[in-house]
Amino acid sequence: MANSCTDANSLTERLLFSEVAMLPITLLRIEQLKPTSNLTAVFDECHNYVYANEGLLNDKIFNEMVKILVMKLYDEENCKDGVLRFGITAEEYKDEVLGGSVGSFRRRISGLFREVREKYASFLVDNIFKLEAATLAHLVSRLQSISLTHTAGDVKGAAFQAFVSRHQRGGRGEFFTPHPVVKLAVKMIAPKPHERVIDPACGSGGFLIETIGYVQREYPDVETGRYVRSCIRGIEFNPDIAVAAMLRLAFEGGDGDEILCRNALVEGGEERELFDVVLTNPPFGSKGKIGDREILSRYVLARKWKKMDGDRWTSTQAIVKGQSPDILFIEKCLRILRPGGRMAVVLPDGLLQNTSSDYVRSWMRSEAEVLGVVSLPQETFIPYGTGIKTSLLLLRKKPTESATFCFMARMKRMGYDVKGQTVYKRNEKGEPFLDKEGNRIVDDDVSLIASSYEALMNGEKLEGTNGSVYRVKKDLLNLRLDVEHYDPDDQSLILHVKSLGAKQLGEVAEIVKSPVCFRRMDQEIRYIAISDVDARTMQVVSQQSMRAHEAPSRATYQVFTGDIITAVSGASTGTARHATALITEDEDGAICSNGFVVLRRVTGVEPYFLLAYMRTEHYLRQVRRLMTGHAIPCISMNDLSRVLVPVLPRKKQEEIAQRIEEIYYMLKDAREATVAIIAETEQVLT
Repeated sequence: MANSCTDANSLTERLLFSEVAMLPITLLRIEQLKPTSNLTAVFDECHNYVYANEGLLNDKIFNEMVKILVMKLYDEENCKDGVLRFGITAEEYKDEVLGGSVGSFRRRISGLFREVREKYASFLVDNIFKLEAATLAHLVSRLQSISLTHTAGDVKGAAFQAFVSRHQRGGRGEFFTPHPVVKLAVKMIAPKPHERVIDPACGSGGFLIETIGYVQREYPDVETGRYVRSCIRGIEFNPDIAVAAMLRLAFEGGDGDEILCRNALVEGGEERELFDVVLTNPPFGSKGKIGDREILSRYVLARKWKKMDGDRWTSTQAIVKGQSPDILFIEKCLRILRPGGRMAVVLPDGLLQNTSSDYVRSWMRSEAEVLGVVSLPQETFIPYGTGIKTSLLLLRKKPTESATFCFMARMKRMGYDVKGQTVYKRNEKGEPFLDKEGNRIVDDDVSLIASSYEALMNGEKLEGTNGSVYRVKKDLLNLRLDVEHYDPDDQSLILHVKSLGAKQLGEVAEIVKSPVCFRRMDQEIRYIAISDVDARTMQVVSQQSMRAHEAPSRATYQVFTGDIITAVSGASTGTARHATALITEDEDGAICSNGFVVLRRVTGVEPYFLLAYMRTEHYLRQVRRLMTGHAIPCISMNDLSRVLVPVLPRKKQEEIAQRIEEIYYMLKDAREATVAIIAETEQVLT
């Protein structure tokens, strides 16, 4: 056993001495450093070494690596007489790792860290390294010959995004916005080199880094460091992520003051420093509501609102108990924009379409002009931990000259799949398309949408967009701001239905809104669920008998002969499987689910004609257009009442109604006959 230990120690020493042989005899000078084209591999190697030798969790590795990278960058920018302090010589490596003594390396690195910590005190809260001497020495030796300052910006950006994602994703992806979304937002906003840009929920700085890259490409004469220091600002609440953003900007020539580590919803100096551009993806989803009354009292959108006439809302002085952070961030962003300033923000679709958010959109429309909306695919954020459907909203703060049209687009290709794997463009044979440099081309819609938006802003026609990009006249915008609501084909369909002398559904039939009280009665009831309706034949094909107190919570409305029930919630609503049925004597008095709306006293048109119409695409597409919600799609009673019903000539209505009624009762007779035959067969078998 002793010989085995001796052999292992001998092997370790040989490996260490092989590393020593590659180290410089003296400390390197600044002119000896070289840029690298594969910084990601270097970061991965450093991570793996710490993980294998220290046993730290990802967040701890992240904190230690940030300290080292900040020191490295600081030393490159502040070295005296050209001699770098971030480094280790062969002799020092022997002393620290093999000899175990505290020598010049440890003292020099500790002194450098004290300077760095003093400069970045708000970010680096630790005052010591948590790494063993051997690990620290290895990491310094691996990084010391690389010039972070002169490594290409896109190389540093890719490496740092991978580095931060690996250590800070935390399973929810709360700090990251997919790069295609970031790239699209920046290209559409098109920041100019004199414009001041801020992200008040900047995370690791993705929008800010992409903005810097955009300005570098579009305005190559601009000095990057000066631009970053004078025009780029970010705010981040999480200190670990704030230091990551600070470090990324430092890589681009920033001095560390560009990132503020604090809660952006608390009033700060940026309210007095108006910005030209806001680019952000505020926290939403499962983040929880803001309940701090001191914060809430500063926001109009944290008050209770009352609906006035039309689409107008007015705020009261009462403060809500809690408000979603994304709603408060909308107000925050518009507050720090100068008049005429532009904003691109990623928001959940519910905030753009749900009736519960009408007051938010009403206030937003009073403060800003809607320039455009881009619907993002359902899978956009799935690789980052959430399936919430989102859109990119572009606004321009008033007062401003109003544009004639609003830009709308559906982004169909993100450039990656639900697992986050890159998807490349391919030809019919499955071979990848290559660019001029021989690189594979990512399959996304970023360039198409961005160039189409630029064309619209320049007054040009939108061509070659395959229906995924279109424009909507500003006077046609209502409080709904989701792209799907303004589909051009749906708009054409509505105009066509109107040309037939249409009326709203609420004008031709009464919509039952009052539930029936039956639960306290000790009696048997019949219950109709959505699954009890055959959408193809428009008939109730089964009823469930139960005691009143056993009825499900959805049991709500009592139906009578001649009523029409139609689904208003669920994945099938607005599709070919949409459940609609006529109530006959067999269902008279039953209780139906609140997943239905009950239409009663149909007087404006023939009832059977209305029943037939409600199975057509003319009806179903209008329903789809007015639905809200993606997890559980539904249409409100008020919206359903506005669905248009064509009032055809009475003779044509009666002709269609008569045929439907005949078929309806033939199907009912056939169903009853089938039940009777099955019962007879059962009797024969027994």
